[in-house]
Amino acid sequence: MKSTLWGAALAVAQVSCAVAQDGPPPGAMPPGGMPPPGAMAQINLGNAGLMASYYNADYFGTVQFRSGNGRAAIGAADEPGAPQSGYKDKATSLVVPLNLMHALPDGQSYLRFNLTGTLADGADELVEMDGPITRLEAQYLTFPDPNTMYAAGIFVEKTDLEIIGAGTLVREGIGLRFDMLKKFNDHWGMSARAEYSWGETDLSLDIGPGMVLQHVQGDDRLYLQTELVGTFTAEDSGMVPQGWVMHPAFGALFQRSYLETTANSFGAPSSGVVGDTEDYGLIWGHLRYEKKVAPGQWAPNFTLGLEHEVVNDLDALTQDSTFAVIGAGVSRQQMNGNRVDLSVLRHQGLSGESYSQTLLAAFIMNF
Repeated sequence: MKSTLWGAALAVAQVSCAVAQDGPPPGAMPPGGMPPPGAMAQINLGNAGLMASYYNADYFGTVQFRSGNGRAAIGAADEPGAPQSGYKDKATSLVVPLNLMHALPDGQSYLRFNLTGTLADGADELVEMDGPITRLEAQYLTFPDPNTMYAAGIFVEKTDLEIIGAGTLVREGIGLRFDMLKKFNDHWGMSARAEYSWGETDLSLDIGPGMVLQHVQGDDRLYLQTELVGTFTAEDSGMVPQGWVMHPAFGALFQRSYLETTANSFGAPSSGVVGDTEDYGLIWGHLRYEKKVAPGQWAPNFTLGLEHEVVNDLDALTQDSTFAVIGAGVSRQQMNGNRVDLSVLRHQGLSGESYSQTLLAAFIMNF
C-alpha cells in the first residue's frame, strides 16, 4: 500500500499547485489596497511561525495512531497462544487537510471550515492497522490585535480501521475545540489547543471459526497541546543562513481517554485494555528552517528535532519512548492568505521499535 500513498500524495500535490497558481479569487482584496486587519494579523502570526503551529495536525494524528496501535497490540497479546513480544509500532499516513476561510464583515474575524482526510497504512508487523480517518471542523476565529488569535468551534470525526487478519476498529465522535495564539515579542510566541471529544468505539475481533467478539463502549478524549515558537534570522544568530528564518519550538501535549465499562457480545464486562483511563504525554524540541521569499513564491523548509514520551499507559509491548524527528517540505503563501504546504515528516524511534511518517498536502483558501 506504500506505493499507493506516495502516488496519492503526488496527485494531491499536482492539484494543489495548480489551484495555488490561479492566484487570488476575484474581489479578495482591492487592487493596490491593504488587507483587512484580520489578514494582516495572520501574516504577522504566520511570520512568527504560529499559524503553522495552529494548522499542524501531525502530533494530534500521531498520538491517535500510537494509542490505537497500543490498544490493538495489548489486546492481541491477551489472546490465547499469542506472542508476548515482537510487536512494533510503524505506520505511514497520507494527510490532506483542506481549510476554507471566510472573512466576516468586521474585518478581524473569520469562519474556518476544515475537512481532513487521513489514510493510515500500518507496516506489515504482528499487528497492522490500515484505513481512513476523517475529521470535519467548523471554527470561529477572531484577531483582536495583530499579535493575538482566539478560536472556538465544533468537530465530528470518524476512524475506520481494519486490523489486518483480526477484525475492525471504528470510532465516531463529536467535540469542541479551542485555540489561542499569542506573539509576545519579535522573537517568541505561543500556541495553545484544547479539545474534548465525546465518542463511541466499536471493536470487532475474529477470535475463531465463526466466532466474532464485539465490544461497543463510550470512548471520550481530552486533548491538550501547547508550543513555544521562536523566530530568528541571520542578524539574530549565527545558526541561521542568510535569507532564512529559524523557528525553534518547544512543545508538550497530554491526552486522557475515558473508557466506559460495558459487556461484550459474550457478556463479559470490561473497559479498556489497561483500565478505564489511558494517559499519553509527550514533550519535544524542534528546529525548523524556512527560506524567506516574497508572497507567491515557493519556500523550502526542513525540520530537525527530538521528542520524548513522558507517559504512555499503552507502551507495555511497544517500548520506544524517544524519537528523532526529521522533515522537509515546500510552502507557498499568497498575499490574500491562500496557502499550500507539501511536506514529509518522520518520527523515528531511537531503539528501532517504532516509526511514523506523514505525507502532508495541505491547502488553505479564502472565499
